[in-house]
This record gives sequence, structure tokens and C-alpha cells, in this order.
Amino acid sequence: MINVALIGCGHWGKNYINTIRNIPNARLKYVYDIKKPDMALPEGTIFAQDLKQILEDEEISGIMVVTPTTTHYDLALKIIESGKNILVEKPLTTNSMQAKELCEAADRKGIILMVGHIFKYNGAIREIKKRIDEGEIGDLRYIESRRIALGPIRQDTSALWDLITHDVYIATYLIGKMPYCISCVGKSHNKKVDDIVSLNIKFPDDIFVTIYANWEHPIKERKIIIGGTKKAILFDDVEISNKIVIYDRGVDYQATGGGFEEFHASIRNGDILIPKLKIGAPLDEEIKHFINCIEKKEKPFTDGYNGLETVRILEAAEESQRNRGKEIEITF
Repeated sequence: MINVALIGCGHWGKNYINTIRNIPNARLKYVYDIKKPDMALPEGTIFAQDLKQILEDEEISGIMVVTPTTTHYDLALKIIESGKNILVEKPLTTNSMQAKELCEAADRKGIILMVGHIFKYNGAIREIKKRIDEGEIGDLRYIESRRIALGPIRQDTSALWDLITHDVYIATYLIGKMPYCISCVGKSHNKKVDDIVSLNIKFPDDIFVTIYANWEHPIKERKIIIGGTKKAILFDDVEISNKIVIYDRGVDYQATGGGFEEFHASIRNGDILIPKLKIGAPLDEEIKHFINCIEKKEKPFTDGYNGLETVRILEAAEESQRNRGKEIEITF
């Protein structure tokens, strides 16, 4: 049995509590927050308001941090220095220097640092990755993401760091490479953080990624289109059952050899396939993976360095936004 603690029991933290209840080899010994949660804790779970009590408890093998983004670094560093394995919600931090420091501290301590990149534990996203790697959709050409809804609106971080984080690490996972250039524009109506953000990201092999996020939008949409030379795949996270739709559609280009037309474009309009998938709850899969990594002392699928890569991309996007959408080169 792996004893764990949860730091932060707000809206998303409550989902952690409900998920851990059903994981047989995990016991939630502590919940820590500045105020007691308005929900019943699992039997035997202790509500603590002293972090030192948790850090000094030798029975605790892992701690999950589900707090506002700006608090991640300070909390994570204390937990790592105590020698406890840690799962930090996305994004790992809000700057790459802090993220790198956490990764190096975890390495020195020989403990697990995992980041909550939850969509990498989503069965539909993994199925798309499998089909891409098997060559079903041909060579990747583009990824287009839209993450919009009417709230929730954050005050501690922008739509870039809160929403687009997901689409950035999904893109790097599906493509399997890091980008080399990014441009970003955003708009704030609250005079503090951006409510609307649009990104253009360039990857090797001429792959182009566009991401749009807006938490003021009246329509809820969580869609990603992945386009290849053979087929395209739609991922719809709002759709209850048909998470993936595969389109045998696209455009083929052929050079004409000169003259008035330099190329010929032929449009393919083939069949549509909706595969049947058995998909578990992503948060359940994520927490189970954390517990299993602790048990087996294995490197997590979404480790700290994965989180660092994502932070570097978001950091470059923020720099571009400050410079009115100027293209920023990214190095890793």
C-alpha cells in the first residue's frame, strides 16, 4: 500500500480525492489546504494545515500538488528536498529556470518528479499517436487545436498557461519532436491576464501547429484536428462516445512541369470512420501511473523534463506576445 498526500483540494483537487478512493494500492493519508474542503474525505484521511507534518511523516511515499500555478515551485522544492516523490499539476512552473531547478533537485535526491500532463493518459490521444506512428494518416502536415468555453476564468494565470499548456504537450507528443519557432498574440479584457490567445508553432519536417484558446466563448469546444498526407483525425474531448473521427480526405499536390499552373491540386473526399474505443478515465490512469512508478521505482511517462520542455515553449510564446507576435526561436 502506497501512502500519499494531496496538497490543494479546490475544484480539481476534489477530483483527485474522488479518484484515489478507487485505487486499491493507494491510501490518501493527508489532505492539506488553507481551508477544509466542503466534501467528505475518505475514511481515515487526515486534514492537515501544517505541511511540515506531512513532510516529516515517514509513511508518506508520494505527494500530489494541485494548487495555483504560481505556488508550484515553492511547494515542489520543499517536497523534493524532503525526499518525497511528487506529482505536480500542469504547468510545472511558470519559467524554465525554476522548472530546470526542480528537475535537477529531483535527480540529486533520486526521487520521482512527475507532471500532470493528463491528456497523455487519455486513451483517445494514445490511439491517435499509435495511428500516426503506424503511418495511417501519412506524413504529418498540420495540427489545429481549439480550446474554448465560457469559463472557468483564472486570476492567477492566463489562458496561455492554463489552457494552451494542454495543446502544447499534446502536439509535441503526437509529433514526437520539439518546435523551433513560435509566435503568439493575446488579448486581455480584465487588464491582468490574457483571456484570448492564439499560437502558431513551427516544427521540423514542415509541420505547422495552430492553437486557439478563449475562456470568454459562449460555446464549449475541445477539438484537435491532425492532418496528414493520407488522412486526417478529429479528436473531440467534449463528445461523450465518439472521441475520434478519421477522415479519408485531403489534398494531393502534383507539379505540372511549368506553364501557367505550377502545381495541380486534387481533392480527395473519401470515407469517414468512427473507431470503437475502450477508454478509461485519464485522471485515474495518471494517478495509477504515479503510484506504480513509486512502487517499481520507474521513470514516469510525463517526468519533470517533459514538463520543462512544455514550460520552455510557453515561455517563448509569452515572449512573442510581449513583442506583438514576433516569431521567437526556441532551443532545447
